[in-house]
Amino acid sequence: MIGFPPRYSTSCVLENRSPAEQLVILWLALEKTGWNISEINPDRLIAFTHFSLRSWNEQVSITPGPENIRLHSVSTGAQIFDFGRNRQNIRRLQQAITATNAEYDHEQLAAIYAERQHLTGSKTGTVHLTPARQGFLSIFKPARGYFITPILILLNILIYLLITNKWLFASSTWWAADVAVLEQAGANFKPLTLFGQPWRLLAAGFLHADVLHLFFNIYGIMIGGSYLEPLLGKWRFFAVYLLCLLAASMASLWWYDITPTLGASGAVFGLFGFIFALLLHRLIEPHERRALLISIGIYLAFSLSSIFFQTNFDHGAHIGGLLMGMLLGQLLIKGLPSPATLRNTLPATSLAAALLAILYFMLPRDVNVYIRKLQQLDENFILSYGVYNSRTEAEKEKWLKNYSMYYMDENLRIMDEIDRLSLGIDSRKRNVLLRRLVLTQKKVFDYNYRTLAEGKNSYDQQILEALRELAEMQKQLGQ
Repeated sequence: MIGFPPRYSTSCVLENRSPAEQLVILWLALEKTGWNISEINPDRLIAFTHFSLRSWNEQVSITPGPENIRLHSVSTGAQIFDFGRNRQNIRRLQQAITATNAEYDHEQLAAIYAERQHLTGSKTGTVHLTPARQGFLSIFKPARGYFITPILILLNILIYLLITNKWLFASSTWWAADVAVLEQAGANFKPLTLFGQPWRLLAAGFLHADVLHLFFNIYGIMIGGSYLEPLLGKWRFFAVYLLCLLAASMASLWWYDITPTLGASGAVFGLFGFIFALLLHRLIEPHERRALLISIGIYLAFSLSSIFFQTNFDHGAHIGGLLMGMLLGQLLIKGLPSPATLRNTLPATSLAAALLAILYFMLPRDVNVYIRKLQQLDENFILSYGVYNSRTEAEKEKWLKNYSMYYMDENLRIMDEIDRLSLGIDSRKRNVLLRRLVLTQKKVFDYNYRTLAEGKNSYDQQILEALRELAEMQKQLGQ
């Protein structure tokens, strides 16, 4: 099943059973399943399934009522698909309830209740994070404990609808915004953000390139907000979200120099980083903590592994948001689960804000010089290709010797200057490839010159191999 998050609910009836007997039957049924029982109360029983192919640490809750008993299974963490696991959990629980009800009579149940009554309603000093949401529309409806999250979701959707409105921007479509529109609306672009337009640090976190980009990010906001906002309170949650967003935008500038970036994914990683930090402490109920550690740990590991395979992900924003979220989780843990006050919130958020302000002024700022150097490289490449306009072999030989290889030497000199600039991670990786490209292009010119000077085709194989290398490097640089 697909859900937000995936879940399955149904009800059952235990006829001719008192509330105490019902509680014991449900308790024994949970024990029969072998799941990790987290909480036993007359008004609610909670357990967590194991991590396996058949179940994935789902939270199973039972709510006894005057007319029936509600059975509910919900996926934990950032799952979108449950592949029928929640339905299977409820079926298994129903079978256990039916078997237990048939196995015990009134006297046996009364004896068990008397023996275990002191274990019900015990307080462990821990809290549950997994939310209990009902209905798709509740995702977008502000409510107590879930107020800022739906506002953030709706704001992201409304901004996307605005920038993809063909009446306003003819070049946009409903499934993708035009690149020029995104840059004008506030995409995080280093030559602009660091030189007069710092507002882009915030604006970029509310822009999305296409429908899928928007969907996965608002889903992440919903998951993170559902877990954290009831615990933090609306204003403390809002402060955490904004600080993670700003940290993500600044880390993106640290990573990229000439690539515009946008999206709420950095803030989403911050929320998950905050949750992960909480899970390292004993604030969360132990069984739920283990379930969320596995689920969110897998999500973070899978997402961060994209750094080795994907080039169109904003890795800087993901890492920056994650680290800020984990930092805020460590700083704010002592004030939880108490309501937010200036005393338990302001010192931590002020420290995080001061850290961001310091990092902002430490960001590499040689980007405009870098852009000019790249333009010089392009101009030298164009000038070196003048050899292909030569009419005779003598002219080609002269051009290759006096101009083409000269301009490649000039590009190597420029690459030496570029290596001394203060640049982002992506640019430094790109520069390694650029230097290889210049050297390979120089080889091609050199092989062609030797072919003409010696009057024989002794270098055809080397030229073909070098041309293949050039094509591959140009493809990589164009990604």
